Amino acid sequence: MDIKRIGNPGALKTSVYVPGKLKVEVEREFGLSNVIKMASNESADGASNLAKDAYLKIADQLHVYPDSISRELRQELARKLGCEIDQITISNGADGVIYNLGMAIVSEDDEAVIPEITFPLYETIVKVMRGRPVKTKMKGFRIDLQDILRSITPKTKAIFLCNPNNPTGDAQRKEELIAFLGQVSKDILVVIDEAYIDFAAPDADPQSIALFNGGMDNLFIIRSFSKIYGLAGVRVGYGIGHEDLISLIHRIKPPFNVSIVAESVALAVLENNNFVDKILEEIHQEKELYYKRLDELQLTYVKSHTNFILIDTGRDAAQISRQILKKGIIIRPCTGFGLPTCIRVTIGKHEDNLNFLDTFKELIS
Repeated sequence: MDIKRIGNPGALKTSVYVPGKLKVEVEREFGLSNVIKMASNESADGASNLAKDAYLKIADQLHVYPDSISRELRQELARKLGCEIDQITISNGADGVIYNLGMAIVSEDDEAVIPEITFPLYETIVKVMRGRPVKTKMKGFRIDLQDILRSITPKTKAIFLCNPNNPTGDAQRKEELIAFLGQVSKDILVVIDEAYIDFAAPDADPQSIALFNGGMDNLFIIRSFSKIYGLAGVRVGYGIGHEDLISLIHRIKPPFNVSIVAESVALAVLENNNFVDKILEEIHQEKELYYKRLDELQLTYVKSHTNFILIDTGRDAAQISRQILKKGIIIRPCTGFGLPTCIRVTIGKHEDNLNFLDTFKELIS
């Protein structure tokens, strides 16, 4: 078979997404046990008891097809967020929302402006749809909003902005982001991926849904249940946008791509504020520990608005990640993101963070 002949030309231009290693892979490869995974930004606290109870309760309904457009979850999100149900779409994680959106809006030769260092799936779906990703520069570890404005052309269909950004953990200052949004034509869709917004400091939260409700209807906001709610394995995320865009997305998306399990568990955790507050407090304390220890090592890092931290090791990130891997700790080298000396480390439980920091100090020294 000649895949170059039968393959989608856009798909042929993409690269495989490389996730963090699985614990079982590392244990098998190095003959280890009790490996710590700190590579994929999964919640160290796991899911709440409310989520687990909802999961068990749905067992007798596993033979039933889910609602194809997740009406009940959309209704509850609309009530919680102050939106209309017709302005919300649900998919299998934020990734699913990104793919559905790309299929709905990107045509051949359309341009989409994407920062040089960010989540790679934006570029992937644009290429699959035979659009053209336009890469913009960074200011150190921060997305350069002015370079995004300079990169807009008559062919620009959308701007993809991950805020807080993955893999850097940085976030735009609220005032600067709002000023930037005011300079973008209403004919261009601004996609703000807020998968990590729950962890952001107040001065870095633009209150994007309030902006959307206030008339900025060229925004499309993406959020996830994977991070703060600890539901990465369930796969449920959502998008907020103009009702005509949501209607179009629902015309092209797979009809049952959110399972009955995912919707039930997501509904159960929506009002779980005590659980969320506890996690945020723990992560804040642990990030302060990282900052203190990294300052002692005189290393560059990004003060994080997420549940991970980006560290510039000053040396080959792939090599040092493998050395740490042999010690039973999985972290993420950022070579694939265009940061050859940086690693990304998920904030874990206190003992796991200490374990990583001690191991890292030993290797760096």
